[in-house]
Amino acid sequence: MKKPFRRAFIEITNECNLACGFCASSSRPKSAMSLKTFESAAAQAGNIAAVIFPHLLGEPFMHPRFPEILAACSRLGLKVNLVTNGLLLDKFGPGIFSEKCLGQVSISLHALSGLPSALGGKSLLRLVEFARQGPPGPIVSFRLRGNPGDAFIKETKAFLLGALAEDGKGERVRDGLKLREGVYLNFGTIFDWPGGPGGKAKTGCLGLRHHFGILSDGRVVPCCADFDGALALGNIKERPLAEILSGPAAKALRDSIAGRTPMPAYCASCGFTAPDS
Repeated sequence: MKKPFRRAFIEITNECNLACGFCASSSRPKSAMSLKTFESAAAQAGNIAAVIFPHLLGEPFMHPRFPEILAACSRLGLKVNLVTNGLLLDKFGPGIFSEKCLGQVSISLHALSGLPSALGGKSLLRLVEFARQGPPGPIVSFRLRGNPGDAFIKETKAFLLGALAEDGKGERVRDGLKLREGVYLNFGTIFDWPGGPGGKAKTGCLGLRHHFGILSDGRVVPCCADFDGALALGNIKERPLAEILSGPAAKALRDSIAGRTPMPAYCASCGFTAPDS
């Protein structure tokens, strides 16, 4: 049976091993969701969302009990898309990539752009090796966001094509290239985080219709861009997730984000907001 949400973002930690200039800067203290809270969040989210993303802000591999988190997802029968900057893939050993919950490992290559050249090059080589070896189950999706004319983007794309695509070109797919079986390169732009001064006129977005998020402290937010809980609807430590998402506050915010009523001021400068959704 089709679930009402496509994605649930569960922030297992808001701590990251990098400080990329294109990422949001949170005012919250660094924290990691307890395993008990995660299991409760994942079980509830899995009932209503097709795919679980164990991040919102933060790097999942920074959670000290990350292998147990993936094991819990497998035990609960969930499908997981793991988004990572890729620098800590070896932290817990290769066994975690055998977890049956993992459907995709998405690696944000644009995070390498801020590293010293030698370290960035070494890290990219390791990621290519990871893709060549092929984790036993999940698809590997390299994400490369930024101006296509930027030197880093062009050089990284050329390197991946030469290293992974047999013909050096890859096969065109919807939003990128298929480099080889189970390995993709996807493109996109660096988005504007919400809360800034102004933005383009927008008529709607998919928050609370396509996806929702749960912060590391348990607060439920409408989307993966509400990194400080500006539009938080409640806390799963106090009320069931389904109750929070079906309540009058969630309905009113969903209508507002969708453009049926005036859109929240917080969303006005958000690059995730879809103009014609």
